[in-house]
Amino acid sequence: MALSARDIFETLSEWPHRGVGTEEEMEAREMLMAKLSGEIDVDVNEEGFFTPRSYLPFFWLIALGQCFFVLLAGFAPLVMMVGGLMLLLSHLWFFDWRVARLVWLTARSTTANLVARKGAGQRLFILMAHIDSAPASFAYRPQQVKHFKLNIWLATGIVSFGVCVPLADLSGIDVPMAVQGFCALALLAQVVMASIDCWRFGYTPGANDNLTGVAAATEAASRLWANMPDDAEVRLVITTAEEAGMLGAQHYWEQHEEELHTRDTHVLNFDTVGSGRLGYVVESGGFTPVYYDTPLAHAAHALVKLNKKFEHIGPARHKVGDFDSVWFVRDGISALTLAAYDEHGHMPHIHTMEDSVEKVDLDRVEEAAGFGEAIIRLVPKRAQKQRKTRGSRP
Repeated sequence: MALSARDIFETLSEWPHRGVGTEEEMEAREMLMAKLSGEIDVDVNEEGFFTPRSYLPFFWLIALGQCFFVLLAGFAPLVMMVGGLMLLLSHLWFFDWRVARLVWLTARSTTANLVARKGAGQRLFILMAHIDSAPASFAYRPQQVKHFKLNIWLATGIVSFGVCVPLADLSGIDVPMAVQGFCALALLAQVVMASIDCWRFGYTPGANDNLTGVAAATEAASRLWANMPDDAEVRLVITTAEEAGMLGAQHYWEQHEEELHTRDTHVLNFDTVGSGRLGYVVESGGFTPVYYDTPLAHAAHALVKLNKKFEHIGPARHKVGDFDSVWFVRDGISALTLAAYDEHGHMPHIHTMEDSVEKVDLDRVEEAAGFGEAIIRLVPKRAQKQRKTRGSRP
């Protein structure tokens, strides 16, 4: 009998949160491993790595570094401008959901991705979801989240002070200390605002984001294991450190990239599927767009046309942040994310203390599991794998 999304959700919701690198996250992951160990012929293991506990250490590194370059611009303007440019580029890469190596300098905790697999063959189906819960965030408050992209652009402008002030000094423009002080205060005020809700509340319960995804992905994998697709391996990958910058999925992609490209690989990600209308994401991205024109997306589109059970599900365009699937699709690997949205196109309650069990519709979670399984089964056996193109790797 397949594992139940309801049972997985209810079991893991016993923990108040699953902040990455915390004891709660480890215990929840171990409980899920225990559930998976009962699956016939399924190999279960962990893949460990070091990680920051959230995105906030990176934010503080950027802010304090730019303050340093602003305030010391008059002493060595060329050096300060180059340092500021490096931090600005790291900021841009991070918010465009590309590899920003500077993030890993803030890694202080040990954690692990959970991997369960069954089967063998040329085709590789990966069902993915992140288990960690987010720190509470001011930017995701209901009155703020609708301005998320504008706030990112404003933040980028403030971070650019670390380049503009040294550049002005290098160009012979005298920047008054009062202006330098204002720029430094703006940088500090920005990172304090990003941190304030985390300081007050800590990690969110993470019921919708993303216990729902873990539950749906696990049930979908269990159903596929019970009746395996031909010439295929079905792999469940429960990542962590998604809320630190999708670092668990990045680590998995980098560790397995060669294998993923030598097989007919498809990565189906489940993220925040417990409230609102279920959809399959065809476009996301930060400063530059990410398009999901993949065999999985084609299968999802065909499925909603062929099966009346799923006809209310449609394509979605993600407006805030991105998903674990971004590393794979940018690398030319077939990938897709399933997510649910409210009438405004937002994910309800995420990154706030309102993201609690009571807000989750378990019928929607089970629907996501069934839809995900059906997508995998509809992917043609000899689907043309996307080719990796020059410059596609972030």
